[in-house]
Amino acid sequence: MSIVVGLDGSDRSFRALRFALEEAKLRGMKVYAVHSLFGGEKTDMEDIEKGKEILEEAKRIAKELDVEIETKLLIRGKAPGEDIVDFADEVNAVMIVLGMKRRSLVEEVILGKAAKYVVVKAKQPVVLVK
Repeated sequence: MSIVVGLDGSDRSFRALRFALEEAKLRGMKVYAVHSLFGGEKTDMEDIEKGKEILEEAKRIAKELDVEIETKLLIRGKAPGEDIVDFADEVNAVMIVLGMKRRSLVEEVILGKAAKYVVVKAKQPVVLVK
């Protein structure tokens, strides 16, 4: 049993990671931290290197909290939301955790494109962390 957390390198995504790690520690689960890039012409080496740095930071935080983590740089020709949902199914995750931008009251119900896709399409419960 595992928890999948999507990381984009933002502070909110690292808050989501910390939440996922705390939950995993309480439940005795593993965390998969994923960073998704579309690939092909939409992705360059700089994007890949940045993705690797984000995942290395995730490993450092997990080690600090003493939680098992596996990181995955996903470059599979899919949009991030679709990639996260598919990956969560592949690893039989029990939960998906994502960071969410703080929004005004009017914008509160409007999520980012990836988060909206995950919330609508995921079979697992989705936790959005501000």
